[in-house]
Amino acid sequence: MKKEEAVSLAEGLWWVGAGADSGVLQCNPYLLMQGGSAVLFDPGSVLDADVVMDKIRSFIPIEQIEAIVLSHQDPDLCSALPVFEKNGFSGVICCHQRTAMLVKYYGISSEFYTIDTHKYRYRLKDTSEIRFLLAPYLHFPGAIMTYLPNLKTLISGDLFGAVTKRWTLIADDDYRESMKTFHESYMPSHEILESVMSQLLLFDIDTICPQHGSVITQHAREHIEILRDLPCGVMMNPVRTKLMDAGGYTSLCTEVIRRYIAMFGKKEVREVFHESPFSIDYQNKTVSSSTLEDRDIWEEFFNLVLKKKGLSWLTVLSPLVEQFSRAYSIPLPKPYTSLIFDAHKNQDIMNVRLQELENEKIDVETRLRRIESDQILCPITGLYNQDFFERYMLDALVRYNEEHRDFAVMFLSIDNLEEINIRFGSDEGDTAMRNLAYILKQDLATADQTFRLKGGMFALFLSYLDQPAAVKRALELKSTVRDSSLFIIPISVSIGMYHSIELQTESPENPADLRMTVLQAAQFRLKAGQRKGRDSLVYEQDQEISTRALYTVLLVDKPGLQRDIIKRALQQERYRVETVPDGLAALNFIQDQLPDIIISELMTPKMGALALCREVNKLYRDKRIPFILLAGKKSENVVKRAIGLGITYMLSHPVMLAELVGIIGILTDRMQSGEEQ
Repeated sequence: MKKEEAVSLAEGLWWVGAGADSGVLQCNPYLLMQGGSAVLFDPGSVLDADVVMDKIRSFIPIEQIEAIVLSHQDPDLCSALPVFEKNGFSGVICCHQRTAMLVKYYGISSEFYTIDTHKYRYRLKDTSEIRFLLAPYLHFPGAIMTYLPNLKTLISGDLFGAVTKRWTLIADDDYRESMKTFHESYMPSHEILESVMSQLLLFDIDTICPQHGSVITQHAREHIEILRDLPCGVMMNPVRTKLMDAGGYTSLCTEVIRRYIAMFGKKEVREVFHESPFSIDYQNKTVSSSTLEDRDIWEEFFNLVLKKKGLSWLTVLSPLVEQFSRAYSIPLPKPYTSLIFDAHKNQDIMNVRLQELENEKIDVETRLRRIESDQILCPITGLYNQDFFERYMLDALVRYNEEHRDFAVMFLSIDNLEEINIRFGSDEGDTAMRNLAYILKQDLATADQTFRLKGGMFALFLSYLDQPAAVKRALELKSTVRDSSLFIIPISVSIGMYHSIELQTESPENPADLRMTVLQAAQFRLKAGQRKGRDSLVYEQDQEISTRALYTVLLVDKPGLQRDIIKRALQQERYRVETVPDGLAALNFIQDQLPDIIISELMTPKMGALALCREVNKLYRDKRIPFILLAGKKSENVVKRAIGLGITYMLSHPVMLAELVGIIGILTDRMQSGEEQ
């Protein structure tokens, strides 16, 4: 590798660093040129600035860099910023707010693009996005990494770095050990590192580009797992010290006395130690001597404090005493043991009662918040539920009547959710929905919202987008889901979309009428997409397919000739027909996948038709599902009970197929026109 040459790492991504000439701490700037944009990552120090800029100029002028991304604020990473500004850089600095607070002291004038106020994303000129991932305290509170989805590449900052005299740009088999050595002493704790690495395992990463060390082009996941499991933070462990070398217990008591005098004053401290085994030099603020045996000093000192001043004086210095215990390998004084296990018994009764009341208040508030959340949130995905969605849409359409600003509504569902449930169980199905919810939330603008609806459907409300932009968002979403590795098997989604531009020709003034128009059209188009095949998008009326093919009819009857004849007749009319042998199986089906129409034999095994209808009415109080009853003989009692349950269609055996098909046709026509709710 020649010093003056940049090195291609992936399509549009180049290493533009100084290389081995930098000594044991190699700095690795990276240049991304994608979609008409040029973004520089971690420009490096003033020592390397000339080499880095020469390599960039072999592609583009410095003036054409639209953004510089900073993983954190250290001088080895970004002290070259003023040099770049002097040579023509006039773009934005992408970093966390905490980083921006310090970077400004390099004397730069560029505008900051704080990633934590922009949803941890930066949009390139071709509207594709790069994502920022927070890596708090590794090793700076505002440390970040950058994920390039198109390249499956992570720009990792200090993470995955190494310090070595034996440097190569591409990591070799020995790199793991130098990487571990760097992290063991440089990262603050295993707990923090483990959490960030566990998050990285959720992403599809082929290449890792650290700021120091070598680029990892093979076995990226293995390197992530190494750091996830690595013990580190050795500098955070207390140094063990011999107590006698530090002056013994008397010296520790002196430290405590100085804290007490600083906090409470000499007068209060005198009240504690007057006529005690301890002689206090208040001028020098020291414990000058004690009449106790050395081994008893530490224990009796705090017994005296507890007796004279109570728990409050112990609790205020508990961090200091615990620190001494760790540093000198000595046990905690017994008063502190009782503080841990029996503190409430030694408190004033009134304070205990006040605390209990406060706890009760917090508990009530927590339960109220939980009840409120249960009413508006889906328990599986954490998204807003259908009831909230319908209220949200009503408010949105009130605003539309006033402002007439563009919006789009998307209905979507996982095409192969049923396959996941069957092959891997309902828990994996729930996980798939949670992961889809995660993807949907990642791409939301401020004014957008996402929802989980009944029957496994999701909804997106997108604000301020014209129709072409909304279609583009839908296509990007389908692609993101299709390419995601979050799911146990690859999935796809079908989408039905309605755009506000269509309301210009259908303009009912009542927001409730507007809502019905929008939601029915979006749901209808989702069903049309599902019938067309997986991974479909339907967003215009001329894309829709036969109305009848969109409706599901559930036929509840034991296997036999009658069931087969009815099923075949309805399928010939292009309806989707599902069959179950008994009422209990029907109820399970309905809870998992809501049909549009139910046809049931009166006397079905395990649960009769009337009992089934009653349970369905309980489950879906706000949505009446048309129920057609088939009976060998209609008695007056059966008719009354059926009417009481809202069943208006009762057919006797033998069933006239033309009559049954005609009734279903009337029902589906009403659904399409919005009459049937």
